[in-house]
Amino acid sequence: MGKPHACGGGSCTEGGVVGSIDKSSASHHQSPQGGASSVQRTRAAGLAQVVEDRSSMRAEHLEVRWRRPEELDARELQAWTGLESRAAEPNVYLSPHFVLPALRHLDASLRPVIAWIEAGTGAARELVGVGVFRRSPGSRSFPWPHLSAYLSCHSFLGGLLLEAERLDVAVAALMRTIGGLSPWQGLVLPKTDCDGPLARALARQTDRRGLSMLSLGPQERAMLDMSRCGEDMLRELLGKKLNEINRCRRRLAEMGELSWHCLGQGEPLPASAVENFLHLEHQGWKGESGTSVRAVPAEEAFFREMVARFDAEGRALFTELRLDGRAIASTCNFISGTMGFAFKVGWDPELRKFGPGMLNEIEFIRQGRERCPQLTMFESGASSDSFISKLWPGRRELGALLVPGNRVAGAAMLAAERLRQSRRRVAETTDAGAAEGLSESRGTSEPASVPGRTSAGSVTQVTSTST
Repeated sequence: MGKPHACGGGSCTEGGVVGSIDKSSASHHQSPQGGASSVQRTRAAGLAQVVEDRSSMRAEHLEVRWRRPEELDARELQAWTGLESRAAEPNVYLSPHFVLPALRHLDASLRPVIAWIEAGTGAARELVGVGVFRRSPGSRSFPWPHLSAYLSCHSFLGGLLLEAERLDVAVAALMRTIGGLSPWQGLVLPKTDCDGPLARALARQTDRRGLSMLSLGPQERAMLDMSRCGEDMLRELLGKKLNEINRCRRRLAEMGELSWHCLGQGEPLPASAVENFLHLEHQGWKGESGTSVRAVPAEEAFFREMVARFDAEGRALFTELRLDGRAIASTCNFISGTMGFAFKVGWDPELRKFGPGMLNEIEFIRQGRERCPQLTMFESGASSDSFISKLWPGRRELGALLVPGNRVAGAAMLAAERLRQSRRRVAETTDAGAAEGLSESRGTSEPASVPGRTSAGSVTQVTSTST
């Protein structure tokens, strides 16, 4: 294995340390997973925690080293895996079981850089944070060189993997590194929870440095609170629609023995589960359009390796709806910490009129709490217009977090955003004027659109006092 490499003073050196910070010099905030704090509660908790940390905890040294994936040995990979269970925001897409197969099969030409954040020194080093990044020379939203969190074509959630107990000091160490003599002038974190513990910690640290963090294009993501799963939840959500779904189930059961199965999560995953999923997901429009996993050999190789790695730790979870023992619907899911992550689904298109995919999802809601007692939440990975949004009532907002490392980069970022907003307003006004003129020519004075309406491309300037 090669030595770790680090960047400082604008150039790369081998074995160097980019940034470090003492816990006593930064606020330490232990955030609960999920839920937003009010302004007063956030400030009070933050101040109280700082006082407690400074009075009762010894100073702890944090270092940020820049690593390459091929440098990491088995012990370090195990430390990365162990960090998942302690993360402030669980995320299977930041697990080494996902990232490494994705880099190997989907992005083999990419040369990512890994922010490796450790506490302690020498043999007592403990991993407290990991960030996997692409290098970017600049973009329209962030015009200076920066690091953008890695997302593969199958990554549905971004961010950083940081220990909950050291969240603020880990963020502070990373910010100090980026804000120093690093060649990168900021961070871009796409598909990140806009009001999660990480976003709030980043807002606190940027505030302390007199900087502003932006959140671009928030979109809703469906979530499932596992404690609510059951028949009562289905009745509440679907009402009379549930009766129609149950009729489809009875009609399907008239064709043979209908059964539902929850596979994996601690028990070895049957090889048939992987084959059934790949076959079903390849059916219908996905196979025809070449967007299924099986349609691309590299993607199938990625999928098989990833599933094997998660399954080896009991963290793969598949569900199947079977008719006379034959799988007619399948879901593929993974576990990180106490959270489940829905990945992909497949069903038999020849039975479309019975809705086998919907029936599979309904059965998971009906039995999920009993079958998966260790899970508290499930992340859908779905777009806001997906059918799963009608079944899973929980919501969180994901967006791209733009985090400047210094004032110059921050000013450039804000200027770029003001220019983008200005251009959009001009375009909306022009479009509205043209539509109004067309309406008047047709004998109506009602405009077709309203200038200034909030769109999916909206932006929020985030501070630590944002609610």
